[in-house]
Amino acid sequence: MKVFVPHKKDRNVYFDEIISNSNCNFIFGNLKEYNTKYDIVNIQFPESIFDWILPNEHQLKDFEKVLVLWKQHSKVVLTLNDYESHYDKKNEFIGLFKLIQEYVDGVIHLGNYSLEKYKHLFSTHCKHTVIYHPLYESLIYDCKTADFQGRFQLNFQDKYVVAVIGCIRSIEEVKLIFKIFKKIPVKNKLLIIPNMFQFVNMPTFFPYRFRKTYNKVAEKIFCYPLHKSQYFFGYKFLDYSYMVDLVKKSSLMIIPRIKNLNSGNLFLGLTFDKPMIIPKIGNLTEVADYFNFPVLDIEEKNYDELFSRLLDLKKKKYFNSKIYFEKKKKFNANVIAHEYDVFFKVVNN
Repeated sequence: MKVFVPHKKDRNVYFDEIISNSNCNFIFGNLKEYNTKYDIVNIQFPESIFDWILPNEHQLKDFEKVLVLWKQHSKVVLTLNDYESHYDKKNEFIGLFKLIQEYVDGVIHLGNYSLEKYKHLFSTHCKHTVIYHPLYESLIYDCKTADFQGRFQLNFQDKYVVAVIGCIRSIEEVKLIFKIFKKIPVKNKLLIIPNMFQFVNMPTFFPYRFRKTYNKVAEKIFCYPLHKSQYFFGYKFLDYSYMVDLVKKSSLMIIPRIKNLNSGNLFLGLTFDKPMIIPKIGNLTEVADYFNFPVLDIEEKNYDELFSRLLDLKKKKYFNSKIYFEKKKKFNANVIAHEYDVFFKVVNN
């Protein structure tokens, strides 16, 4: 089957895992590059259709005509990575999301929480399925690692390395990270966040040359009372070669998401068999429960129970156990890709 993805390929390689194991032919392109020979139009990230720029009313009307055209010749399938835009605090993309919800023929949910909570947003004729996020197997077998410590002049020896992968999207996420980090009952802990403070927008009246100074001031304000030796922050996307090295050498991963429906970092941690602080939100809870992982209830603040259960997993060597590796097979890339292929056929019939 020929599958058209109407936007640029995201730099997150999770969808590459599916593409490389699927029997379908995935083609990425803009709206004008669609042709009627495609069997499926698979929307992964609605905002990226317009290059993450908010479409105006005229553009939305034109896009509705495009959706009608797609439905005449293909089947439109949405992969529900989230029910709203990650970075759209004012929810201005909601018009685009609702338009897609109205017209799609099928929805791929990344967990049963999503299916149960958001199925009502779509038409009664829309078909639904649950297909989980795949493991990042290519990062194990195909990705060359580079020395993270050497690149950033750090020393992990005798350190309990706590890694937070991905962009930090809000002040609330920062506060959660610091709260968790301070409560970790371990000495010599080191917090590593390669992509920090992207949400702090420097005022326009500041000359651009003062950007680094502004970031340093923001860092001191947010990090107090931590010493510089207790943390390292970067300010841009980390190349996968360095990211993989960091994850491999980390002792613990924190997933600081508060409002998200999904997080690929959970499956990154599973890929490299890492203990994780997983918040009790969205589809994450379902996967955590499947592995019998503890979850952080942000409202209940169950930190003592959380760290006690994490320590218990370590004592029992759970991440080296047969039952753990058997459970992981459910998320293998070839399994997930096959489920995509099957659902595309179901929708197309």
